[in-house]
Amino acid sequence: MTIPKRNSFGLSKGDRLTWRYEVIERIGAGSEGEVYKIREKATGLTRAAKLYFETKEKTAPVFIRHARKLDALRDCDIVVKYLHAEEVWINDRFIYCMISEYFEGLLLDDLLKSYRGGRMPAFEALSLIYTLTIGIEEIHARKEFHGDLHKGNIFVERMGVFFKLRTIDFHDWGRTPAVERRSDILCVARLLYDLVGGREHYKKQPQAIRDICMGNRSDLILKKFPTVFHLRAHLETFEW
Repeated sequence: MTIPKRNSFGLSKGDRLTWRYEVIERIGAGSEGEVYKIREKATGLTRAAKLYFETKEKTAPVFIRHARKLDALRDCDIVVKYLHAEEVWINDRFIYCMISEYFEGLLLDDLLKSYRGGRMPAFEALSLIYTLTIGIEEIHARKEFHGDLHKGNIFVERMGVFFKLRTIDFHDWGRTPAVERRSDILCVARLLYDLVGGREHYKKQPQAIRDICMGNRSDLILKKFPTVFHLRAHLETFEW
């Protein structure tokens, strides 16, 4: 296996990934690495593998912290289920590979493209945000945080009138946990803002949307929703 460029390992269907896994397809990428849908050869079970671009030595602190965080949050419904770690030999070097459950869903960014104009109706967007808020509240209740919520790291699956979500790529910016948790709240509000069309369509949104997005002003959002509990309570009780 070789790496044609730094932002892609260039793996194709059927490529071997350690002695027990083979690649099915590439499903995403970020600044840290690339994610593939893989098959466990012995059982045929489907998994997901995140391959980190940097060498094992450079990645170790981030990788270990991320794996331990996923394991600590394994009972949270919204968190992708971590299984184990692998060391993979690619391009004459060892890199870390994180094996996790494969979630049957679309990235939120890709799901939005299926909507006319790339934006959700208000009620549907609020329903998705409510599910996300419940999930983030579970994480915050354990004194943890996500740190990097955006459309490119949330997987979505429709289940009747409901949504099932999984989040990936937790991040620690080196700030205090309290600051990180407030940042999660701002990210949830910003996601709602983006789901319904962003700045271009904001003025046309119903009051239910504007009462959460608050013109995308961080100070007003955090004053109204100092914790994710306050946001969840609002979503359960506001009047249309």
